[in-house]
Amino acid sequence: MEQIIQLEKAANVRDLGGYKAINGIVRMNKVIRSASLSELSFNDQEKLQQYGVKDVVDFRSPSEATEAPDKTIPQAAEYFLPVFGHDETKVSISPKELLKQLEQGMTAKAQMIKVYRHFIEDEHAQAAYRKFLQILLENDTENTSVLFHCTAGKDRTGFGAALVLDLLEVDAQTIMADYLATNHYLNERISAMVKKAKEQGAPDLLVAGIKDLMKADALYLNESYTAAREHYGSLKNYVKTGLGFTEGEIKDLQKLYLIK
Repeated sequence: MEQIIQLEKAANVRDLGGYKAINGIVRMNKVIRSASLSELSFNDQEKLQQYGVKDVVDFRSPSEATEAPDKTIPQAAEYFLPVFGHDETKVSISPKELLKQLEQGMTAKAQMIKVYRHFIEDEHAQAAYRKFLQILLENDTENTSVLFHCTAGKDRTGFGAALVLDLLEVDAQTIMADYLATNHYLNERISAMVKKAKEQGAPDLLVAGIKDLMKADALYLNESYTAAREHYGSLKNYVKTGLGFTEGEIKDLQKLYLIK
């Protein structure tokens, strides 16, 4: 099954369908992860409409959404669910500001580890993922998709994808492989950013910081699992206790998104 959705002006757009779970296979045309939709071409908009996208969930911060508004997908409902009040992932930060923060002692890896803990611990993040799962539960029409995204489709989206796949009981190795696949689909973009920084005389500290912020790293996602175990016992219990979903609702999600 082809999971990547080739678009002209958007990267890292992937159907989560096709993965094997304990009790079935994840349905195609039901849930899609993506990077920013701010530069979609007319053809992209039409293609996503034809693909069945009926709901678009935007996890970006208010400033990111204001600076680069989504191009709309015809007839799709839009949900603005900022995971954080500002962009903690730093993917939208300017090189000048990033260098300043790095010089002041921030390390990119430490920042990303903090972000992935916040997916579990931060009430703002919990509210966004709670509403996201509610939207998925309401997507009960065949071949209609919920598309969710942030800026790079890497962190807030990556955690969202891991959350959904975990609830569908896809194995941990497959979930991690889906998360890390972002590095392949964003490789060209990351290489261009690094090249531009070097051409402009960026110090090694900044180049290394860009790489650490822009890549998906197993260390990062594992921090979310660690935080979930510490606070709730497991990621599933985070959904039940932290987000307030019942076992019955989780079973309903599996019925909607799995082919037995």
